[in-house]
Amino acid sequence: MTSLATVRSVDSPVEIDLDPATGLPVRLTLSDGDGQLVRAFSISVSIETGGTEDRGWTGGLQYLDTRTETVSASGGAAARTHRGTFDEVAVPIEFAGVPGRVMYRLFPTSPYVEVALELTPGESIVVRNVRATVTLHDQGVATVNAPGNGLRPDVPVADLTGTTVGVSPLGGLRGSSGIVALTDEHGTTTVWPTQRSEIPDIVVSAGEDGSVTMDVATNFAAALDGENAAEVTLVTLDVQRARFDAVRAQWPRWAQRYGLGSPDRKPEWVDAAQIYEVQIGTSYFWGGNTYTRYGAIAEVTADLERISRLGFSVIQLMPKQPYPSYNVHDYGDITTSYGDEEELRALVRAAHDRGIRVILDVLLHGVVDQESVNAALDGIARGPLADRLEDEPGDTLGTDVSDSTSYLIAWSRHIHDFADAWRGGSPARTPLEDEHPEWFFRDSNGQVTGVYTKAFDARNREWQRYFRESMLHLVRELDIDGFRFDAPTYNHFPNWSESTRGRASLSALGCVPLFEELREDIRSAKADALMYTEPSGHLLRASMDLNYNYDEQWLVSALADPAARTRHGVRTAREFMLWMRDRDLFLPEGSKTAHHIDSHDTFWWPHWGGKWRREQFGIEATRMLAVTFLALDGPFMMFTGGEEGIHDELALFGSLRARRPDLWASPAAFDVESDPSGDLFILRRGGDDGIVVIANATGTTDVALPEAYARGWSPLTLSGISEEALAPGEYRVLSRVGES
Repeated sequence: MTSLATVRSVDSPVEIDLDPATGLPVRLTLSDGDGQLVRAFSISVSIETGGTEDRGWTGGLQYLDTRTETVSASGGAAARTHRGTFDEVAVPIEFAGVPGRVMYRLFPTSPYVEVALELTPGESIVVRNVRATVTLHDQGVATVNAPGNGLRPDVPVADLTGTTVGVSPLGGLRGSSGIVALTDEHGTTTVWPTQRSEIPDIVVSAGEDGSVTMDVATNFAAALDGENAAEVTLVTLDVQRARFDAVRAQWPRWAQRYGLGSPDRKPEWVDAAQIYEVQIGTSYFWGGNTYTRYGAIAEVTADLERISRLGFSVIQLMPKQPYPSYNVHDYGDITTSYGDEEELRALVRAAHDRGIRVILDVLLHGVVDQESVNAALDGIARGPLADRLEDEPGDTLGTDVSDSTSYLIAWSRHIHDFADAWRGGSPARTPLEDEHPEWFFRDSNGQVTGVYTKAFDARNREWQRYFRESMLHLVRELDIDGFRFDAPTYNHFPNWSESTRGRASLSALGCVPLFEELREDIRSAKADALMYTEPSGHLLRASMDLNYNYDEQWLVSALADPAARTRHGVRTAREFMLWMRDRDLFLPEGSKTAHHIDSHDTFWWPHWGGKWRREQFGIEATRMLAVTFLALDGPFMMFTGGEEGIHDELALFGSLRARRPDLWASPAAFDVESDPSGDLFILRRGGDDGIVVIANATGTTDVALPEAYARGWSPLTLSGISEEALAPGEYRVLSRVGES
């Protein structure tokens, strides 16, 4: 074939016009029975190569003296290959004299186009990153949807002007597919970064001229040569003559194409669970402050009656504080890792006698030793915030990705707060580094890397075997009911060891295949054991029964604090419900999310005196938040101590979940029509014998109880005394008259 100006396929309704200078798209045209729908946009691709490596001040790696080159067309002949389910056209390109190809894959059904970059160097080259920038022009009257991210549904492009919004990718921390869709009167254009090998950094911004730009830093990194080529996924593109509703309806098919699923066989008990996150020992905080809830596991056993009375059906046991905390000491040393082993066995037995399950919180990103802690402290000392640690951090869980100062101050404080305990409990150098050198992340000089631990490479097959055997041992020995896996993608940087440098960036997602095999191990030992992990991204849902709700934490502030609301974010209870609806609809089918308002994460990062939601927003708002998140689909989790002041709410929903687990066995329905103000959260669960939860979540004045719920319903509880209206923060939990 000759070089192409247009890429098309007889099997696809979409064709792509290319820029002859770059070989990259400038226009997408959909041809259907109604004519043609044309979308003008531009894509640029740049590749960062060479340079040297150094430890970043927060760990990981930073690159120095690299070169960045943009991709351009090489003028060679394009090649077409029909792959059976799609037509592939390869367009030759080059960067700095290095050859490659842009791969265009055209499908007969939406999403219609996948764009990838194939790098085929003839000589050795070190690639540090590949970046794709997609700009859609003339979008000034469009609305944007990015389910699972920090945008409300159907936000006008104009409300994004001057703002940079982060979009979480398939392997990211939040429950997002990464889809960004723009809809105008003619149709919907979707840009979807579909990386499944790396965890890209994605941001979206809008220009004054009505353009919308998505920047995708793929974080691909590899040492390539004539015998080692690689392909990097860039974006998947789609255009339809329809509203975003069409994309919403098609999502299950989109997810199926990319293998995005969730296990069918989940524990029956998980939907209606209330999880109590328990800390053993003392955690330390800036200014000499400490927090101790239970000094020993035996104290939890003695408190089981109260825990049960509050409606908790699962105990999630954190690693012991302050050591090893969220670091690996030795999976086989239960007493050091969690507390006295015999006390733990007794807790499991006593909990099971009460119908309460026990799961362990397990870390896998790295092992702690004195060298790793000292390296973390040294990095903070030479970093840009060394003289700002006395500053009070602001919101660390928001959607603004343009400034991470608050989080980094809080993170730096955390390292200092725990450093003495971590060094005091660990060896000068972990023996695993010498016994199993292949288990660790390394830089190109062979030095072990990490954040504040010596980072385990979850991609290493021998380490995977060690971890799987360790988890299986814990289930068999302790009769526990599953695991919560903390921060399995925390090592979000390349592993340049000799065995992994062919695709150094793949190690960041090494836990994904590990968890698939571990699931089979654990379920063979205990059929109803729980697999639960911290990241909410789609790739992490493939083998999990349950995922964390990092993507919801900014919504807690948006509901409770008017000052936290932004032009592009959620501002009303109605928008909150629509956001939740879309987030859940765009998850892999069958996915479940554990909701919380107070966790150890939300407690650890803020300043002393503002750690609990009740300290941040007041107890009335906290009760409203608790009821709102308790009512949602899936389990509810609470960090020990967070229950203060909301005992009645926890007990009510715990009782409902225990007596009527059927109410949580299928999705609830949001009522976004009955309240004209938009300030009422209204959720219906079950049919005529079910319940309705109503809360004045965002109103600053009284809001009338909708007519639909004013008669024929009786209150199970109510937080106010008026029957006709709900004051700000008030709620109702209602059942049909005659039901209980």
